[in-house]
Amino acid sequence: MKNEQNVLPTTDEHLSQKEIIRMYAKYVSKPKATFFKSLSLGVVQGRREGLHLYSISGHRKKDPPIDLLNCRTSGGVFNFGHRNPELIAALKEGLEKGLDIGDHHMISEQRALLARDLAQILPGNISKTQFCVGGGEAIDLAIKLARAFTNRKKIVSAIRSYHGVTGLAMAAGNERFRGPFHFDFPDFQRVPFGDLDKMLEAIDESTAAVILETIPATGGILIPPPGYLSAIRKRCDECGALYIADEVQAGLGRTGELWGIYGGIYPEERVEPDIMVLAKGMSAGLYPMATCSYRPEIEAVFEEDPFLHISTTGGSELGCYVTRKMLRMLTAPGFLENVKVRGNQLEEGLLSIKESRKDIITEIRGRGLMWGLEFISDRFGIGYTLYMIQNGVFADYCGNNEQTIKLMPPLNSTEEEISEILRRLTIAAEKLPTINKQGGDK
Repeated sequence: MKNEQNVLPTTDEHLSQKEIIRMYAKYVSKPKATFFKSLSLGVVQGRREGLHLYSISGHRKKDPPIDLLNCRTSGGVFNFGHRNPELIAALKEGLEKGLDIGDHHMISEQRALLARDLAQILPGNISKTQFCVGGGEAIDLAIKLARAFTNRKKIVSAIRSYHGVTGLAMAAGNERFRGPFHFDFPDFQRVPFGDLDKMLEAIDESTAAVILETIPATGGILIPPPGYLSAIRKRCDECGALYIADEVQAGLGRTGELWGIYGGIYPEERVEPDIMVLAKGMSAGLYPMATCSYRPEIEAVFEEDPFLHISTTGGSELGCYVTRKMLRMLTAPGFLENVKVRGNQLEEGLLSIKESRKDIITEIRGRGLMWGLEFISDRFGIGYTLYMIQNGVFADYCGNNEQTIKLMPPLNSTEEEISEILRRLTIAAEKLPTINKQGGDK
């Protein structure tokens, strides 16, 4: 019943988990609530700290909160874990300095400082940055820039890719996110990721840009073959097309290097894109932040009208202040080296799990602290997700490749934390059914 007096409660209500789920279903999304409950994931996130994510309560009201080790990190949003003390301090400092979102029609000190910092660490000649709220908007801007700069329409991307669910980003992505909305642009072409022949065939003189996730995460943590990205870069140069690198998940140290495309997959392969999109980890887990950065000559698109793309809340000054602190932490001496060490530890543990369950696990693949664990079928990928959560690891299967589990723990995870993650993952794997020689369950 509607509140005829238009008076809202003056204090937060203390609701049970069951009541919260019921309210979420009624006012936010009944399909989501139903889906989560069907997988026994009907838990409500409560207190969180570092690697740990606690539920409001257990599955029953009398149960204590569930302690989950967050290896999903929302695709890298929580690169430094939940509520990192240094980043919280930066957020408070920004507020004390009088910062807020800022007016996007005015010159901004904080945007200028963050853009300068990015220019110093981005690969190649990329030195200009525009700010957005989320990755989808930043991808949209990247595609708009490529089409305007080249005066061409064709965009080439990969099958099973995920670039967001806004307009142009959705057009470049997987059918799953386009089909229900009858959204299919004729100038977008998708080819299998890793198939160099088909990719080179698709890039021609009508191509405005190629857009690729350096490591397609939603597609299954796919690792490109050696020389694949370099050959695409060369073909783009030959045809006058731009290369857009979507490093929303593979960037910002996730591979053990700052950028996946620039030495993060193969140390000797350092590809320089024309445009790079960042998001997720740019928020430092505290304030929405996404960027579209590009070579300076591309700025010619805005010479006649600098307001062709605007984002009212993109590049919040408070968010910029926190993001600058995050970048200083990321580039501190020794930090990325520790990501590589912890990544090697995680890889060795996953290889051991694969060896113990080679009847159902076909492959592990990844770099740094970004790994995929592939099962023989979607059923096992979905099933393992449930067993992981039951054993205290929060991770899930890849949306465009459901037989693959995606594991992305915080970049500042310790040796002890990775060991505990692997211990819980091992227990979860042991609980999966065994496949006999005829292919049935035991």
